Amino acid sequence: MNEVPENYKSKVDELNKILLSKNPDINRLRDLAISDGGLVIKEMTSVKGLDLHIVTWSMQSYESINPIGLVRLEAWKLLLNLPSNDEKLYPLEIIKDHPEYHQVDMDVRRCLKRFPPGISYEKIGILQKELIAIILSVIKEYPDLKYYQGYHDVAVTFLIEVGQKEAYSIMKHLSLHHLKEFLKPTMEETSYLLLHVFPLIKKLDPELEEFIEKSGIGTIFALPWLISWFSHSLDQHSKVVRLFDFFLASPKEIILYVIAQLINARRDEVLSTECDMACVHMVLSKIPESLNFEIILDKATKMYKEYDLSNFKHEVDERVILEAKLLNDQREENAKRKKDKTFSNQEQPVFNKAFRYVPIWIRPRMRFGLLFFGFSLAAGLWAVFKSNNN
Repeated sequence: MNEVPENYKSKVDELNKILLSKNPDINRLRDLAISDGGLVIKEMTSVKGLDLHIVTWSMQSYESINPIGLVRLEAWKLLLNLPSNDEKLYPLEIIKDHPEYHQVDMDVRRCLKRFPPGISYEKIGILQKELIAIILSVIKEYPDLKYYQGYHDVAVTFLIEVGQKEAYSIMKHLSLHHLKEFLKPTMEETSYLLLHVFPLIKKLDPELEEFIEKSGIGTIFALPWLISWFSHSLDQHSKVVRLFDFFLASPKEIILYVIAQLINARRDEVLSTECDMACVHMVLSKIPESLNFEIILDKATKMYKEYDLSNFKHEVDERVILEAKLLNDQREENAKRKKDKTFSNQEQPVFNKAFRYVPIWIRPRMRFGLLFFGFSLAAGLWAVFKSNNN
């Protein structure tokens, strides 16, 4: 068994102490989850006096290292203040009748890349069935919640780390708190939240914010980051879990600061590209594997303490009005052009063709009540379409 790196030994000892305590220090646990390395759990070793497991950095296969990540299980439950009662999922015969069943089933079947290397296909099949049960049991329990594509990316991370019953308990809690805005019938509140990214970037680098603004890309590129806690966009499971440690221990708005800091970290790449919607979209929508998230998370935490989102309300509200006006002007112009048969025959199919490139996590939720998000969506679609044809 590999030794814990020297710089994490004291952290591991402190985690042990907190989790073994009858009166655990939740605030200190929160600090540890936020700080460099998070809960730093890779390979398991038993903790004397408690059936828990602690960390080394050896990269073994999933099935040999993580049948159930008990340290994270205990830590996450404490961070969320979850009850210890046993959560029972709905049986298959009930959830199969749910109107969202087929959509959830398709999404889960497509998320093979979310399972860490080393898991057998047989085990993946079992986990997929468990994942479907988790998602639909939550939606069944709370009928006002509307499933969105990206929700399954969050749920599968918890399933892999802590098992089905505990993942269900965590997802129930998050669905009523951290993920609540994303589970509403429309994406209005989600869209409004995303617009805070622009003033945050402006605080970090006015030149960068102006460049992105000028490109016309909008905020659509960051939507999967927000609603899936980056799990849809990152290939390394260890990075996803590290981010989950951070998000569970932080205020739910912190992810907007992480998005702003991530974009700022790629400043040179963005500014060196053409100030064009498609070009900027191509740069920003793909997160490099080499990106150091620890630096980004640290800066996001400091920025959160310095700038409250309420400080940007006026600026965001003005942006909503401006983009609504732009969309309205665009609609009026299109209405006039549609009278021209040439435009109708030649231009309209282009957008229809672009729709084929819409990421799968967008399509079921194209029920956006706010006009400004429609404008951002159109911008994003055109960027994706253009980039796919270059």
